[in-house]
Amino acid sequence: MWSPGGRLPSHPLEGCTAATDGDQVWLVWYAGGRHGTFLTRISPSTGEATTYPSPVRDPDGFAIRGERAVLTRRHHNQRTVELTRAELDGVTWTVTDHCVLDVPGRVVLLCGQGRDGIL
Repeated sequence: MWSPGGRLPSHPLEGCTAATDGDQVWLVWYAGGRHGTFLTRISPSTGEATTYPSPVRDPDGFAIRGERAVLTRRHHNQRTVELTRAELDGVTWTVTDHCVLDVPGRVVLLCGQGRDGIL
């Protein structure tokens, strides 16, 4: 079982979502206040963790493949969802595309999680 062990830039307040990419596990978590939201990549075999500021505040859906990710953010009880595409340049996540999607029904509070690049 993995634990942060002081390897995160701030104390996690809550988890937002998670995804896998091959043997890597990604956690999206919120530190609260001015610290914001982070994406942490964990290598289960070594326990190594690398954390980046999230390009999206409080995302609730996340999928990743390689250096590209898709993040979603719901508009609770509305018929829209924000979809953001981002790319990791090795140091920073950069937004490459952003749009608001209409969905057929009202969005409710459930978490979207990705597995190997599929949300």
